[in-house]
Amino acid sequence: MYRKLLILLLLTNINFAQQSFITIGKTDSIRVDSISITGNNVTEKFVILRELTFKEGDIVTGKTLDYNRERVFSLGLFNKVKLNIIDRIKFTELNIDVSESWYIYPLPFLTLRDNTIKRASYGIILLYKNFRGRNETIKGVATFGYNPTFALSYFNPVLHTCSNFMLGFNLIYSKIQNRNLLLESNLDDDFNYKIISTDISLGYRFDLYNKIIAISSYEYYQVPKAIAELTATKTNIDRTLALGLLYSIDTRNLKQFSDNGIYGEAFISHKGFGINNISYNIFSVDFRHYKMLFGNLSGKWRFLYRHAFGSTIPFYKLSLLGDRLNIRGHKFQRREGHNVLLTSFELNYPIIKEWNLSLDLPLLPKQLTSARIALYTNAFLDGGVTYNNNEPLALNRFDSGYGFGLTLLILPYNAFRFEYAFDEYGNGQFIMESGFSF
Repeated sequence: MYRKLLILLLLTNINFAQQSFITIGKTDSIRVDSISITGNNVTEKFVILRELTFKEGDIVTGKTLDYNRERVFSLGLFNKVKLNIIDRIKFTELNIDVSESWYIYPLPFLTLRDNTIKRASYGIILLYKNFRGRNETIKGVATFGYNPTFALSYFNPVLHTCSNFMLGFNLIYSKIQNRNLLLESNLDDDFNYKIISTDISLGYRFDLYNKIIAISSYEYYQVPKAIAELTATKTNIDRTLALGLLYSIDTRNLKQFSDNGIYGEAFISHKGFGINNISYNIFSVDFRHYKMLFGNLSGKWRFLYRHAFGSTIPFYKLSLLGDRLNIRGHKFQRREGHNVLLTSFELNYPIIKEWNLSLDLPLLPKQLTSARIALYTNAFLDGGVTYNNNEPLALNRFDSGYGFGLTLLILPYNAFRFEYAFDEYGNGQFIMESGFSF
């Protein structure tokens, strides 16, 4: 027995002696003979492997490895990702070592609209990420206060291990307070309208960067009879079937806060099909470009356009600036029309580029007290306009804003932005919110 243990120890030591870690520069290259994954206690291996731009037997550079590390991290499943090159004498192994995050947790939230507590929405998001270890997401939302909303969604990016098909589902109930500017100016009192909607989507990923998604949906809108003339059916209830198609391309490295690559999507949806005299269309395009400029300074810009066209466009499908989509410097100024055009430019420079935080706290699992922290300072310039189909696009109607701020990244969870913006007349406003600018 002792002899067997001694032989085992000798073989283990020989194995350690025959391997060593290799560090390569951004322009250096090396052949990857094999790929191993460690730390994925829940996550299936194929979820990670399908994000890589190379396979076993390929020659890669240090720059390629950095890009792929960020792509794996962009899955939003891990607190830390390391790519280690191991020289095993007879072959070279790439080891992808991940630290999994916590996958089931509630997220309380508070949202202020129009910069007033009277229009505050609060509630909780219950999130189950990486369901079954296959990067599936189940989400429930309960919102109270202003615009109470209840929603349930499911998304599966890989229906089968060897397939590129994806499936999604959404069910939403919401009670919305009037956001239409024309009605707001003509009616003495605000009013609420009810929305029930559901959709199912089926998508296909052509390759690492391109995918297409078909979306079928049903929407139910119930409004007060006093404003029935502004609905699609000229009654107080609209019931609408719709079909849509979305194409997207995404070559970004770190999707949450990229400094390299492009993101673009084009979406077209037809609503109604003439049923109950409803027939109109929504078209939108969103393009973003991210690039390292020099040193650690990075830049990004965005162009977004949304166009509603058809026989009768209901008031609740008009394009709106000043809510979720806004111009910094005019964040709380609302404009609406059939069309919206928005563009943004931003420069980012890291104060802290990457810091892996790990705390030992009582009663809390290690996955919840570990995160990738970064702090960036930024300068930005935004511009945009809304207009109707029977109006010309006039440059003198554009709103613009500019400013500076700080962005705190707590990845893979969220970001927090603290910005001060000015409009074209020099009026300033302080903006504090969660999420990424774009």
